[in-house]
Amino acid sequence: MLNPKRLMVTLLGVMLLVFSSTAAVVQAQQSAATPSGSGLSIAPTISEFTIKPGDSKSITVTLKNITVDNVVAQGVVNDFASDNSTGNPRIITDLSIKSPNSLRNFITNIDNVPLNKGQQKNVILNIQVPKNATPGAYFGVVRYKAVPSGINAPGPGQVALTASVGTIVLVTVPGNVREQVQVAGIHVYRGGHEGSFFFGPPQTVGIEVRNYGNGFEKPFGTVEVNNTFNKTITTYPLNNPKQPGNVLPNSTRIFTHSISGVKRIGRYSVIASVSYGSGSQVLTLKKDFWYIPIWLGVLILIVVLALIGLAYRAYHRYNRDKRHSHRR
Repeated sequence: MLNPKRLMVTLLGVMLLVFSSTAAVVQAQQSAATPSGSGLSIAPTISEFTIKPGDSKSITVTLKNITVDNVVAQGVVNDFASDNSTGNPRIITDLSIKSPNSLRNFITNIDNVPLNKGQQKNVILNIQVPKNATPGAYFGVVRYKAVPSGINAPGPGQVALTASVGTIVLVTVPGNVREQVQVAGIHVYRGGHEGSFFFGPPQTVGIEVRNYGNGFEKPFGTVEVNNTFNKTITTYPLNNPKQPGNVLPNSTRIFTHSISGVKRIGRYSVIASVSYGSGSQVLTLKKDFWYIPIWLGVLILIVVLALIGLAYRAYHRYNRDKRHSHRR
């Protein structure tokens, strides 16, 4: 028979063991959940300048440490290229690769910026254009990476999980800047899929603009969607006039916008009228698409299959009657 005292001591020991194990697990989970990465916020996100050869200008960048630790913001100037679609920059982190439109030689005072937890600092960057700079567009991204400092700094052989932010800098060097723009295409989308025949109303139109020049281009104009009877059902301005986007030299950008009003069966037309620069030239492109509700598409398919079946039966009946006539 078990001794009640021994049983009670055993139960207490088991409870203490379970409690201590649970506390250790909770403590480990809390330690794992504590933010240990580093991050920054930056403003402005984009700046544009026109600077003559030999002249300079400055840009004030505001950095803020938005993490729980002290950090050092390590700065670098990277080139970037267009993704030839959305206009989002594709950053080139390999410093051995240099773009012909690189801004790296224009900005030289990139220093590390220590930031305590929650601290904000203004950093003044100088942009110096060489005297022999060729007229045209130059661009890059000034990128800062937050690295933990103090007791949280990574030790020898350790790699810290860090985040980076950047501000895009666009510089136009005036002079003989060549302008050559083409409206390369019109795209109609539904649910992210492009097409010319739709069983549901399309939702987005994209105007593809190609820049063959050596400067930045901000295309503008209007886009219309007309129905079968050439009646305009929707219209909108191309390239948001409040914050117009650029098309980089020797690149393509698709300017997308939502559309509405495609409700009836039939053929529709998208007409894009695009200008650039001083607006002295207007480029026009048109594309047709069809909207056929899915019920009508199914009905048409049934009718086509029925006609094929009838033709097949008629063909076999004709061959059968022909063989019978030869036998007679």
